[in-house]
Amino acid sequence: MPSWRSIAAVVVVALGIVTPGVAHAAPPSNDDIGAATPITALPFTAQQSLSEATTASDDPGACDGYSPRGSVWFSHTATEDGFLRISTDGSSRQLLTTAFTGERGDLRYFPNNCTSANSRPITFRAKAGTRYHFMVSDSSTPGAQVNLTVQRVAPLANDDFADAQSVPSLPFSTPGPDLALAGYETDEPAAQGCSGAEGSPSAWYSYTPATTQSVLARVQTNGSGPRLAIYDGPSLTGLRLVGCTGASYYDGKAMRLNAGTTYYIQVSGPTYNSSPVTVRLDEAPALRTSVYADSSGDRSVYETVGFTLDHSAQWGNAVTSVVDFGDGTTSAPTGEEQVGHRYSVDGVYTVTVSATSADGRTATDTTTVTVKTHDVAITKFTPPSSARAGQQKQITVQVGNTRHLEKATVTLFRSDGDWWKEVGVLTLDVPAHPTRKVSFPFAYTFTPEDAAIGKVTFRAVLSLPYPVQDARPMDNEVIAIATTVRPAATTTALAN
Repeated sequence: MPSWRSIAAVVVVALGIVTPGVAHAAPPSNDDIGAATPITALPFTAQQSLSEATTASDDPGACDGYSPRGSVWFSHTATEDGFLRISTDGSSRQLLTTAFTGERGDLRYFPNNCTSANSRPITFRAKAGTRYHFMVSDSSTPGAQVNLTVQRVAPLANDDFADAQSVPSLPFSTPGPDLALAGYETDEPAAQGCSGAEGSPSAWYSYTPATTQSVLARVQTNGSGPRLAIYDGPSLTGLRLVGCTGASYYDGKAMRLNAGTTYYIQVSGPTYNSSPVTVRLDEAPALRTSVYADSSGDRSVYETVGFTLDHSAQWGNAVTSVVDFGDGTTSAPTGEEQVGHRYSVDGVYTVTVSATSADGRTATDTTTVTVKTHDVAITKFTPPSSARAGQQKQITVQVGNTRHLEKATVTLFRSDGDWWKEVGVLTLDVPAHPTRKVSFPFAYTFTPEDAAIGKVTFRAVLSLPYPVQDARPMDNEVIAIATTVRPAATTTALAN
């Protein structure tokens, strides 16, 4: 039966569409699936041009989102079970390559059966006696020079659990396995908690550490890639997950492995990776931790001192910390990064954090915190109850302190009802004493303006030199009862 393309050519000639005097090259001999070039022996190579290739109405559709523009066909009947690899590497530009089972009108796709990149071959497990069709096409105007290779490839040597590749020692580094040449065993576990689909092809490795150690497992790549899982157990059906990690250039997972135990490493995932992959096993670097108080300066017995715990190099592990506050008390084990503690006695304390990661690595760090409670108070404030304009009277502020020698400042203000005006400042040493007080003496001369208002209110404010802060500032400011101010006495009144 003639193909659609040969019938179309006859119709074109019959209608006189071909331009007289212009030569038209014939399409390639394998332009149609019905005339596919048979591949009878492997390996097979072919070079040809797509310049005159056409597209039949029943050619299959898009590959990776690209539609074929002019195609040629090849066919191969597998003589044995095993992997076949079809590559167009070396072609003049990027091509679409697709493999099918079935026959014209009933072509069937299968997993990983097409590629739009010459550097990414199609690899699949062929079955003896099955006929496969391969379509190679342009994705734009036909004209590419095709370089096609079809060959058998051996499966991964460590495809099966029983054939796990031994890791002799650390550090260990190997290119990511070509999972297009791997399968999935019926009883293979799928690591829970890591990205990846169950049933993905896998490769296996084994490692028996001579010493108990924390091992850092990484699948390094700049793009997508497989996941890595480590198991222990006696057989494929008895494996227990130790930990797993996904593909990443910077991340990984540290896991504690015991001396003399054989561990099995499963690398599984997609058959194609967008960037090169490296599988690495290294001795995990040391855990690092640090502790520091949330603010500097003296702290008091009236406040809770906050501490920040900062951990690094966890490599995917939770960290538990115990904090020794240096006063005979320790915190409960915590996974939080903030802890607080209230000290009952002033002093300089050494604070120690002891951190342990889930994979058994430990780290410590120390810091010091000074607890020095500053607590001065205005204990008495005695402005006069009355005065006359022109009179100077004493105003005394008494300050108490029971903790440490302090250099205190008292500032005296007066108010006319609208605003406060500073009228005096004194700075004195205030020794610590359980009962003794220090008097800050001020003198104030009342003014006619005070008399005109009739009353003056005084305010005393107690402060300590920056950056020292009073632990209980609520007793550092006192406003006295207003002083009644009368006009100055007349001469007659004075004489009387």
